[in-house]
Amino acid sequence: MLTHLKLDNFKIWRSTGAMRLAPLTLLLGTNSSGKSSLIQSLLLIRQTVKGDDPNLDLNLGNPDANDSVTLGQFSDLLCRHGDVSGSIPANQVGIEFRWNEGADLTMSTLFSARYRKGPSGSAELDYLRLGRDGEGFTVERRKTGIYRLWLADKRKAVGQSADYRPQRSFAFSPEAIASLGKRGSSIESVGPALLHELGKVIYLGPVRRLAQRDYVWSGRMPAHIGDDGAKAVDALIASGVAIEQAKKRNKPKPPEAELFDRTIDWLKAMNLADGLEVRALGRSARYELLIKNNDESSNLKDVGVGVSQVLPVIVAALFAQPGHIVLIEEPESHLHPSAQSELANLFAEVSSERGVQFIIETHSEHLFRRMQTLLARQTVTREDCAMYFVERDGRRASLRPLEVDEVGRIRNWPTQFFGDALGETREQAKLAIEHAKEMRAKDG
Repeated sequence: MLTHLKLDNFKIWRSTGAMRLAPLTLLLGTNSSGKSSLIQSLLLIRQTVKGDDPNLDLNLGNPDANDSVTLGQFSDLLCRHGDVSGSIPANQVGIEFRWNEGADLTMSTLFSARYRKGPSGSAELDYLRLGRDGEGFTVERRKTGIYRLWLADKRKAVGQSADYRPQRSFAFSPEAIASLGKRGSSIESVGPALLHELGKVIYLGPVRRLAQRDYVWSGRMPAHIGDDGAKAVDALIASGVAIEQAKKRNKPKPPEAELFDRTIDWLKAMNLADGLEVRALGRSARYELLIKNNDESSNLKDVGVGVSQVLPVIVAALFAQPGHIVLIEEPESHLHPSAQSELANLFAEVSSERGVQFIIETHSEHLFRRMQTLLARQTVTREDCAMYFVERDGRRASLRPLEVDEVGRIRNWPTQFFGDALGETREQAKLAIEHAKEMRAKDG
């Protein structure tokens, strides 16, 4: 689970300060305030670490390679607004986060990196600290291509060499490990630990794949659902087919049936559907997904767009395994208010039951209000929930941690958080009084 995030000179953020990440983290705020940048920083490191080019210190993204984020060049990444951060030089970008794999929060691992402008607009690693406190390694750029290396928390450096430049900002080459002899074994597993943690990240973007009339299914459960949820229906088809095959063989439902059944449960809770059905189209590999309502079945393509947009959200939550980290932007897209409220129940239930972390960027007042209710009921504890309001003052972004009391109320409520509801009520009352006066005048 990610427990801490800090950005310096990253896009609109001059500095976020240390940001606590909880099992349930909500990011709220106005458009273009910097909410998405918080998620993008994590995706940026994920695509760098999981890439295959050892010469890329930071993979800023290539749209032709289906990267999760495409951020242009280093100059596009570097913040040029607001006051200069005291943490790092103004010409560098800093990304830092911590994670822990168990319940002991003291056994956390730190990734802290700084980047400067490299050749042809690329990003070049300037500093990296990776590992648990008292373990791992630190490297610092001395000059182009040359890095000084420290092991664990030793004050004396091992030395400096071109071999000590970490590949893809996280791991050393086999030659570098071999050159360290016995000391190499102490850091050999540090980089793969980061790769393993970021491999747990499931990301679902704000623009999700629209419904298709039918789907070509590979015959297996997909390994992932895709950043746009393109494989969410494939996962449901795999689960639904497994149920049908078990019925034909008069056998109990297999474990993969849970995804199909629980998706139906949440669609019912959101008042979006009474059920689902998977139908094979002849003997081909094509299948259609049918939505059941009032004893009628309709193709997914023929029902409201809200259903096709929320299915990847539900599947992403239920698809996640214990320890996974689910990042979702605008899960409420195209949903009616009560369905938006149920999303809070979905995230809270899956997080509690299966140990899944959710980091949610949302504009939904209804999702937020339900989370307040869950806090008031103590279904969700204040330790397990962190909520932030991201606001923008001119060209400067700032992060406001929302202070929640024991009954879910916000102590530091931002001005016009979800618009001016009280002002709207006053205006409506004023206009109603004026209208009544006009009607009385007409009646003499």
